[in-house]
Amino acid sequence: MPSPNRFWKPGYVYHLVTRGNNKQIIFREPKDFQQYLYLLEEARKTFFVLVYNYVLMNNHVHLLVGVEENGDVSKAMEHIGKGYAKYFNYKYNYVGHVFQGRFKSFMILDEWYFFACTRYIDLNPVKAGLVNDPKDYVWAGYSTLGCGRRGIVQLDAHDLYCRLDSDPVMRQSVYRSLVFGNHYKDLDLLNRRAGSLRR
Repeated sequence: MPSPNRFWKPGYVYHLVTRGNNKQIIFREPKDFQQYLYLLEEARKTFFVLVYNYVLMNNHVHLLVGVEENGDVSKAMEHIGKGYAKYFNYKYNYVGHVFQGRFKSFMILDEWYFFACTRYIDLNPVKAGLVNDPKDYVWAGYSTLGCGRRGIVQLDAHDLYCRLDSDPVMRQSVYRSLVFGNHYKDLDLLNRRAGSLRR
């Protein structure tokens, strides 16, 4: 029986999570990460998806996204998933599913949840022991949001991020303080909420 269609509303933000099948490693070398990001940028433009933040770990991906009018996250993720699976299977002579079922999606309705979620995404490589500072992890959006660097994926600036400060350099500084400060408790992904959503 086919899975039900998901509906994507402009103006809303969604936290997406997709994992390697059986938690397998899906990014084995830098070119693999690059290929996924090329597909993400292609899907962003083709399916009118807004990408606010992301991180690619060895066996899973976190995306913070929205949609424009007529945008479709499901089609974007299908494009990325099929494209990357084809690339991965050919390169590594692999047979079988690359990703573990459909991606998970959580709607974000709260400003505090938004920042708790983007902080969670940024700190993933740090908590995994890959880097000491998220700016040193190149397969993520933090270096753009917190340091102003451009990457393969052109991030879309969400209003909440823009409101941190009108000056881009100061905005990045404020954002860094949010990521490293104690303003937000860790995201409870299992229960789809932040540990603290209110002041």
